[in-house]
Amino acid sequence: MRKTIGLLSVLLAAQLLLAVGMSVTGPDLTALRPDTPLIAFDGSSVDRLSIDGADNERVVLARTGDGWVLPERGDFPAAATRVEGLLERLGGLQRGLPVATTEAAQKRFKVDDQTFERRIELARSDDTLATLYFGSSPGVRRVHARADQDTAVYTVEFGLYDAPAEAEEWEDKAVLQITRDEIDRIEVAELVLRRTPGDAAGGTSAQDDGPKPAPANWSGQGLQQGETLNQAGAEALAEKLAELRIGSVLGREPQPEYGLDAPQLVLTVQRNGAEAIEYRLGRRDQEKDYVLKVSSRPEYFRLPGYSAEPLIEAAGRDTLVAASEPAAQDEAQQGGVDQPPAQGADERPPAAAGEDAS
Repeated sequence: MRKTIGLLSVLLAAQLLLAVGMSVTGPDLTALRPDTPLIAFDGSSVDRLSIDGADNERVVLARTGDGWVLPERGDFPAAATRVEGLLERLGGLQRGLPVATTEAAQKRFKVDDQTFERRIELARSDDTLATLYFGSSPGVRRVHARADQDTAVYTVEFGLYDAPAEAEEWEDKAVLQITRDEIDRIEVAELVLRRTPGDAAGGTSAQDDGPKPAPANWSGQGLQQGETLNQAGAEALAEKLAELRIGSVLGREPQPEYGLDAPQLVLTVQRNGAEAIEYRLGRRDQEKDYVLKVSSRPEYFRLPGYSAEPLIEAAGRDTLVAASEPAAQDEAQQGGVDQPPAQGADERPPAAAGEDAS
């Protein structure tokens, strides 16, 4: 009996030791409240943001007095709205309940410092504020994540496409856009189109009872006799120039394949109170796209065909010029339209009733 009691005591002691060991070395899945932020930082204090991808891609974004730029692309403007949106999403990530805490699990979920889908570092000057790792995805807009100083792995609502690691994805595609109403003059196709103010009173819209400004009128120089300016065509060209979006930045060095020695389009835009801007558009036959160079910036831009070709068409003389109505009527009369014959001297009037026609 004593022997049995002694054996049971030893087993109890072993169980107690095992329980204590498990509490010390086992994963702590409730160490933090699940509603706390994944990282805590002040978005306005971040002035540098770097994103690394799984295949050694890397992009760096920096905040300057003029906004966000891409330092490795000559401080080319970045899409500020997209950068600020990413900072807001990162600041809103919540821990939830951890799915794992071991180093082996970090590697399995692709959130350790060597294996990851995205690594995002937030910094102020030379000080790192936070580093985040994003890995495998368990569902739509859900991804495993870990903060650098945290051993636990969490599932958060985030899409990897919100943080691309390619610089092209962060370029400001609207960098060449201008305000349409600022366009004063366009020189193209041996024409000079000049904007003149429309009727200030405007008209009304079926959807809105308030006054609407009337479209501007355009005058044209360089028209031939019998030609008139197509007002709708001139306004459409101004709209395409004002809303122009680039495809990507190709760099600052010219290349023979850019096709700018024999451009598809050359035009000049004069804005109110600003220097004139020359647009030169070439075609890359092998790439089936176009290259745009504007005098206001040092870069060469890739322009996809669906953007370049409508612009070329809108700037064509056939689109901007139409024959005037009086000239069209004169052409019809001179083009061999049959006219009633004049009464000649040898023509005899019709015979009266009862009179011999002979």
